[in-house]
Amino acid sequence: MITHVIRYNATDVPFKQTTFSQNKYPNSKWRYAQIANYLNLGGETDDEKVELLIAAVEDLKRQVDIPATIKDVLIEQGTSEEFFMSHLETMAEQAFDDQCTGANPRYPLIVDLKELMVKAYG
Repeated sequence: MITHVIRYNATDVPFKQTTFSQNKYPNSKWRYAQIANYLNLGGETDDEKVELLIAAVEDLKRQVDIPATIKDVLIEQGTSEEFFMSHLETMAEQAFDDQCTGANPRYPLIVDLKELMVKAYG
């Protein structure tokens, strides 16, 4: 999920920031770009740097054998896509209600969480 969350948060114009955001204004993209700078990943623009950071995180996941997608995990467990999709609404609602969601810099709606989960499913 991490790379999908990075891409979701890396916007200059979120429709709503969270109540307890640590940001005075939308600056998550800039902050992710700074991480890319600290890691010497290259890139000229903040958008390029965010994409390079995402690529680096995906590479790290491969190096430490973290499955690339939720689908990969479920296949290993013998679980079907239908099972995932039948639980999607409940998972999105639970994620929305999770206390950590309020600390995310961009406030997601349940529909956003479902979309992120489907993207992460692969």
